[in-house]
Amino acid sequence: MADVEKLPLLLENMDLLKEDNKHALDLFNNIITQLDQDECNSIDLCQCAKDVAAFLGCGIVEVETKAAETLAELCKNEAPRSTLSNNEVIVPLINLLSSPSKEAKNQACRAIGNICFDNNDARAFVFEDNGLSEIVEVLRSSSLPDCEQLRTNAAGCLLNVIMAQEHVYSKVIDMGVMEVLYDLLTFGVNTKQSEETAIHIYVILGLLTDTGLGTVCLTEKLCEATVKVLAESTNGELSELCVELLHSQAENDIGISEDVRLHLAKAGLCELLIELLEKHGKLADDDETRNLLKMACDLIVIILNGDASMEIAYGSGRGKVFEGLVNWLDSTDDDLQVTAVLAMANFARTDLHCIQMVNQGVSRKLLQLLELNNTSDAKIRLQHALLSALRNLVIPAVNKGTVLQQGLLQHIYPMFSIPTFPVVFKLLGSLRMVIDGQPEAASELGSKEEIIDKLVEWCFTDDHPGVQGEANRLLAWIVKNSRDRDVIGKMVGRGCVECLVRMSQAEHTVMQAEAFLALNLMTAMRGQDAEYSLLRASVGSAITNFLQQSTPPREVFHNLLAFVGQLVNSSDMRRHLRDTGVPKALYSCVLGDTLSDLRDQVSRLTTLIDAG
Repeated sequence: MADVEKLPLLLENMDLLKEDNKHALDLFNNIITQLDQDECNSIDLCQCAKDVAAFLGCGIVEVETKAAETLAELCKNEAPRSTLSNNEVIVPLINLLSSPSKEAKNQACRAIGNICFDNNDARAFVFEDNGLSEIVEVLRSSSLPDCEQLRTNAAGCLLNVIMAQEHVYSKVIDMGVMEVLYDLLTFGVNTKQSEETAIHIYVILGLLTDTGLGTVCLTEKLCEATVKVLAESTNGELSELCVELLHSQAENDIGISEDVRLHLAKAGLCELLIELLEKHGKLADDDETRNLLKMACDLIVIILNGDASMEIAYGSGRGKVFEGLVNWLDSTDDDLQVTAVLAMANFARTDLHCIQMVNQGVSRKLLQLLELNNTSDAKIRLQHALLSALRNLVIPAVNKGTVLQQGLLQHIYPMFSIPTFPVVFKLLGSLRMVIDGQPEAASELGSKEEIIDKLVEWCFTDDHPGVQGEANRLLAWIVKNSRDRDVIGKMVGRGCVECLVRMSQAEHTVMQAEAFLALNLMTAMRGQDAEYSLLRASVGSAITNFLQQSTPPREVFHNLLAFVGQLVNSSDMRRHLRDTGVPKALYSCVLGDTLSDLRDQVSRLTTLIDAG
């Protein structure tokens, strides 16, 4: 008679079973041996599972434990799982979790976990029978030094039970599972068993923190523990899970990512990632490993997005992270190099940092990279990062002259042939920032006809509103900062007047103010040359339309009045302004209280215009 067929006979004589359970234990062991030897085809797995499960209520802990072990082995196969998805099986297994026997807990966890694998019916019975809290309690009880196997099995059980069951995640969190998982991680990952446990834990943490609840984040202790695990781990899967979890936590937008970034910076994650990437980066020669490297690089940049975490990493310009990333600017690995450039842009968020970085030669390194990557053949992400970093570095006035002397304009000019609008957007912003208060640089830029032509072209593009806006602003800033009659003459001759008139209709107040200031300066220096272009652009209609939208801000109105004050010097312009309704529009703006102190000035202008 086969071992499986003998099981029902044993149950018929419970008194004998209680006196001597050796025969039953031997039968279970024989079944497990058959399963281990891949002799599944010789066993009716579903019937066997039913017969074994019948022993769960026998009241003999040793037998119930061995039955649970046998069920765990049987349910490594899919077929018996649905057979066992009922209260007659699940309830006694849950009861076994509260046994004082560590082995009983172990095998009950294995059985429940394997039955529930990809099995929502079984999971539902576990939830109904208070199984979740029992599993969490077993997990909590496993946080003792001699419970390594139980930690693995309990964590695996919890994972299989809650996988894809988002409706129970908040309940699990309320049971204090995050603190329990932290306690388990403190045992480290110096054995294969502990690595397996950690893998289960990080998949669980990934589920619980990706719920969309809006409040679930890693605590400072969990961040520290994860950094330690990442430092100790030699398991690729575990390392990847750690990086993925930290990445998702650090970049989330639920208002808590700033805290997580700070926790990770304090825990030394950036230092660790730099060390690991330098050690293993050369081995990242397949897509999977390279993607992990990229994620780790991205995580460094994300941490530096936080103000407090960036300050820790910067370390007053002497931080280990900052110095390591400066060294990466010379890396031959493209991913490490672009990470370093992005990091420099993040470090350059205060004037003090920018000044220190330029003094330490960071801008020179960036310009050397830009010189090698300033054509359409270069990588867009690197170009974008380089321009962002340089733009930030030249915000302090004291840095502008230094970076210009280092060759910024010369290295940037070839980039005007690049057709990629995101790069062009950064290019224009960088130039606008560096010429502020630098008349020589503004004049040099404005004297290059091919560049002015390109800017005029971009002023009319509808493909990228950001580029259109920045091109207009750069023209205005060239006028404002150069104040050079020859430069402005060239700009008038190459279509810039119409661009600035159109710019005055922008939605943003700052652009309106800049447009009218530039038009005022342009008319003051080249009024006669600009008149034809102003009339062709119907500047009067533009002014009237602008004034009729709403009462303009004081700064904008001041710039507009100064501009109109230049226009009235020409009889043709006065006639044009009168015909397009400018006097009435001007006067309507000062009828209210906001600009009432300017009525006399407006009256003088309108009188001049009406007089022809």
